[in-house]
Amino acid sequence: MTSLKHHVFCLVIAIAFLTLWLPQPEAASIVEQCMHADSCERCLEAHLDCAWCTDKLYEVGRYRCLTRSQLLNYNCSESEIYENQPVVDVLQDKPLKDYEAGDDQAVQVTPQRAYLKLVKGNTQRIKLSYRPARNHPLDLYVLMDLTWTMRDDKATLEQLGAELTKTLKNLTANYRLGFGSFADKPTLPMILPQHKENPCISERANCEPTYGYRHQISLTEDIEEFTLAVADSKITGNLDNLEGGLDALMQVIVCQQEIGWKEQARKVVILVTDGFMHIAGDGLLAGIVRRNDKKCHLNSAGEYTGSLEYDYPSLEEMYRELLRRKTNVIFAVTQEVLSTYRELSALMQEISYVDTLSADSSNILELLKKSYESLIKRTQFSDNSPEFINMEYYTDCGGQFPSLRKRNYCNNVSLGKEIDFYVDVTLKEYPASQVYTHKIRIGEASLSESMELDVDLQRPCPCREEPDPHNEEGRFRCQNQGYLYCGMCNCDEGWTGTYCTCPKDATNSTTNEGLLNQCRQPRLDKSRSPLVCSNHGDCDCGSCLCDVGYTGDYCQCRECIDCDMERADCFCGQCVCKWGWSGTRCNCKEDTDACLGPTGEVCSQRGTCDCGECICDDPYLGKFCEIDPEKDNKLCQFYEPCVTCLIEQKQGMGACENLSELCTSFDSQERFTYSFVSELDPEHTHCLVRLVNKHGIQCDSFFEYQVIDHANFLTIQAVDCEPLDYVALFGFISGFTLLIGLLLIFLIWWCIRAKDAREYARFLEEQKTVVRQENPIYRDPVGRYKVPKSLSNNYEENPFAS
Repeated sequence: MTSLKHHVFCLVIAIAFLTLWLPQPEAASIVEQCMHADSCERCLEAHLDCAWCTDKLYEVGRYRCLTRSQLLNYNCSESEIYENQPVVDVLQDKPLKDYEAGDDQAVQVTPQRAYLKLVKGNTQRIKLSYRPARNHPLDLYVLMDLTWTMRDDKATLEQLGAELTKTLKNLTANYRLGFGSFADKPTLPMILPQHKENPCISERANCEPTYGYRHQISLTEDIEEFTLAVADSKITGNLDNLEGGLDALMQVIVCQQEIGWKEQARKVVILVTDGFMHIAGDGLLAGIVRRNDKKCHLNSAGEYTGSLEYDYPSLEEMYRELLRRKTNVIFAVTQEVLSTYRELSALMQEISYVDTLSADSSNILELLKKSYESLIKRTQFSDNSPEFINMEYYTDCGGQFPSLRKRNYCNNVSLGKEIDFYVDVTLKEYPASQVYTHKIRIGEASLSESMELDVDLQRPCPCREEPDPHNEEGRFRCQNQGYLYCGMCNCDEGWTGTYCTCPKDATNSTTNEGLLNQCRQPRLDKSRSPLVCSNHGDCDCGSCLCDVGYTGDYCQCRECIDCDMERADCFCGQCVCKWGWSGTRCNCKEDTDACLGPTGEVCSQRGTCDCGECICDDPYLGKFCEIDPEKDNKLCQFYEPCVTCLIEQKQGMGACENLSELCTSFDSQERFTYSFVSELDPEHTHCLVRLVNKHGIQCDSFFEYQVIDHANFLTIQAVDCEPLDYVALFGFISGFTLLIGLLLIFLIWWCIRAKDAREYARFLEEQKTVVRQENPIYRDPVGRYKVPKSLSNNYEENPFAS
């Protein structure tokens, strides 16, 4: 009895241990990925939920990499568990806000600051929202080519005062204007030295000496002051059709204080020209070899003093500086040079715009409005993340797309419309500098607003304990051929392996990492998989000991379960069928008899026979792939002669001499079974038979077919089209016409009577309400006298009375 109790107790303990040890189905895959990792670093990279135990007293054999809950269940000290700890925390989240009167601070990007703790190989997602603010401050600087061919454009700009104010107010209530002009470097070969003082002499006119760039007026809200500055500017000239526009543009964007750019404003430069621009390297023609230093060189008069000292900037330098300074540029150019500037703008698409300028710049206001609206309708975000941190952006652009798309920009963004971007941040690898704290700025391409990310990288697995090579318990765990340090064995000389069980030899695999590398499957590019034994086994001295259910040199293959060894061979988890068998389990004979249709063709030559069923090529359908949705049905064509003969015979048109031949299968072994019905089953495939009957009428009949075990069954709906009875048809049409005519006459008569009745009723109603009125001063012009019936004897009444 005592022995029985003891066995029962042991059984309960065993069941409890197995229940604790075996993972639940939903966690099985996670545990499987964790338990085969043989180092702390590989453990944390295996799965986000994996954790590593460095406790010396931990007693669960080799599995130091499990989930946190399992390690705690197996009595690993909580302080000795090192695990992945990704964090996303929003630190500053001001709500989005438009610009308001008396407040220059709008909020167009939220959140403004967040904290991320990144785990290697894991992706953290943070949401960024953007909404373009109404009445955004606009700093607009007009940079104009004032060479000889632009003289009429300058005159047009002088006359735009009131209209310019109106146009800008329609764009935003907060705007400022600035103005500057440019020509080219005042030296040979850009100009002729003898014409330096008057470069327009060839045009028989006087103009200003050539200059590189001249800042005329800083950004101001006074439109009259701006117009006056344009009027006071002077026309100059140069020798070729290439101008120094890039020189001038660089000064406009780097001279922040001199131009007066406001940090919170949308900064826009509109460059007006009818010529091309010199680029970096062209200065060599004039002996100018110093590279453009991207610094401000304006004197107190606004003159660019570095024109003869520095080369023109390159397009790449200009693009980087425009991005850094958050400045947009609009190229307003004539038709002759439009294509060149479009190519230039394509290199800096997110911060530039190009449009056609009329010959005298009369459309500059329309162009300004159009280009500004185009700029504010586009938003694009970028970041300054280091190479070892990957940033990916996803958005649906405020509902423009049905799902998120991988892109960092949106077009056609309406004012007041909120756009959400989802930023995926991934630590690809640890930095070589071992600096684990970084700041990343995610900024809008043309605005100063941004989201700051304080990024903390999770450190590689640390170990704070002191090594003890003589600790007996540690040496016991390492087979007395090494000692335990931070949960891993440090092997003595001559030994290697995870548990110091592998003696070193003359091969190259004398280190633990070398042995592990032998357990990683080679790839086609000669590299090796990062998984040891494909995560389905343990590496023992360079050889894989596979888990149950897996096989192969690298445990890369599942064992075959459903293969019948008489019909197939197992090859890396797949059943490879022997001759005469097919199918995923090799349970199908390769005999195609079941796919042989009534026409004698396998799958109508429109598909393949797989395990007794036709797999049809696109777009064919049907049991034997006989149906072509766009053209024909092979079986309808096959049965049609037989059905035609049967219908002619049934309708008394004579018997077919070759009926037996027509209504027999292709091998003449089985006669078709047929029947006539009044209606066909609408769920079956219908075939059409068109023939001329005994009355000479073309008549359509239908039939359906079924093939069961190579037996053919035909169901026919024969239509006997009788000729028309013309006498009856004439009588019917005449009677129907007469009836329609009588009904029409009655309807017209009824409508007339109803209308007359309504009119008469209206007349009577009006008579009741008539009021007769007479004019009191009216006198009837007709005199009337009524002869009395008898004369009065009264003298007053009859003067002839006595």
